[in-house]
Order: sequence, then C-alpha cells, then structure tokens
Amino acid sequence: MNDRCTLETAADGVVRLRGALGFESVPGLYREMERRLPAAGPVRVIDLAGVTTADSAGLALLLEWQSRQRRRGRELIMQDAPDNLLRLAGLCEAVELLKLSGRDSKP
Repeated sequence: MNDRCTLETAADGVVRLRGALGFESVPGLYREMERRLPAAGPVRVIDLAGVTTADSAGLALLLEWQSRQRRRGRELIMQDAPDNLLRLAGLCEAVELLKLSGRDSKP
C-alpha cells in the first residue's frame, strides 16, 4: 500500500486529501496542515474523495482537526469518505461528531 497522503488547500475553504490516510501519513499531514492552515483562511470542508483507505490514526487526525475548528467556533464538514473510514467512525460513534458522509451520501 502506498503510505503517502497529500493535502491541497483551496481558496474556497476546501481541503482535499488524496492517498492512504493512516499511521505512516498522519504525522506528515498534521505538520502540513499546521503549516498551511494559517495562510489558507477558514477551512469549512475536508474532501475525502481522493482517500483510498484510512485507519485509526487517520480517524484520530480528523477528530483532532474537527476539535480544533470547534474551539475556534467553526465546524468542518467531512465528505466523500471511503467505506472503511465510515465503518471505523461508526464503530467509534464518531460519524455525527465528524459531520462525515460517504461517497454515496448526500451531505
């Protein structure tokens, strides 16, 4: 499995993730988001359409990002999650907390 996951920030407040969201990629993504977010402006959506797979580390990262946004009085919508991330979030009862929708769901 390719352990690289990249993020792209857009002026419209959307962050797009691409690749495997897991133990190997999370530390780099965390640092990248910390570096880029101040310049990106308010983030409102995490687009997960390009994520191929995710594990518990990926879920923890998304929870951290949502927590940080809520402390700022904002909330993220996380859309187009892969099935395995939806299942994992469901097991942890975190789907609603994350505002997470799947690829077949309508936000």
